[in-house]
Amino acid sequence: MAIINFLSMIIWFLTWILIGKYVFDHLYYKNVSLEKELLERNNKAMAFSYTGFLIGFVFAIYEALDPACAIFINAITGFLVMFLILFFTKLFDWVFLRDIDLSHEIVTSDNTSAGIIEGSFFFGMGLILSGAFSGPGGSSILKVYGESILFLIVGIIFLFIGSFILSWLLKVNLQKEIKENNMAVASAFGGLFIGISSVIKTAISGPGSGTLGIDLKMSLLDFIFSLILMIIFFLLFDLILFRKFSLTKELKEPNVGAGIMIGGVFIISSVLSYFLMP
Repeated sequence: MAIINFLSMIIWFLTWILIGKYVFDHLYYKNVSLEKELLERNNKAMAFSYTGFLIGFVFAIYEALDPACAIFINAITGFLVMFLILFFTKLFDWVFLRDIDLSHEIVTSDNTSAGIIEGSFFFGMGLILSGAFSGPGGSSILKVYGESILFLIVGIIFLFIGSFILSWLLKVNLQKEIKENNMAVASAFGGLFIGISSVIKTAISGPGSGTLGIDLKMSLLDFIFSLILMIIFFLLFDLILFRKFSLTKELKEPNVGAGIMIGGVFIISSVLSYFLMP
């Protein structure tokens, strides 16, 4: 019986991954063959973008879908999660990179930096969605959906605020550097977006007070606390690890190693803030 349940879970997840690939391939990137981009053109930008989408989508459906629920309920939830990941990633692209056509940069120019950034957006959105859909169930499916989407929107607002604040610390023009395929900047910002999304996932996960207002208030307080800790940790890492050179100068060089390290610091900072969250 345990083996049957295990196999059914694998088939269940693989089915949704295949559906996600089809939607990504044929709807998000219209008239683009993922196989051709990856296998024939060796398009690294598309590889980063799709990998970020795949990881984010798996995180989201793991929390949102329940094999014990009716098939049509899971179908509605799965497609809703897919739509929300794609929609909010496109919205985030427009806000942070509104002067750049990311699709053109990824497909036509094979701009690896653009792929890293979009992949990190997908990953981050998946983390936030997994937090929004991780709360306890309710008697009404509409109530569950409504509260999940509300916490998702709150999480997206937190993401905008946190990303703008942390981006200010790096003091680089993201759009200009991505346009020039600066992988150091892309790596640093990719870690930034994933780190802040991880913090937001924790802040909005599992509201359980029974009162929506209290849950939202606690999510806000958790986010503010974690964001402050992330800034402190980043500055401390900067002082200890990077005191012999200028972060901004190294990112503009571009020093890819420094960019990867900075991105890692943001992710580490988010993990540390999680352990210290009251």
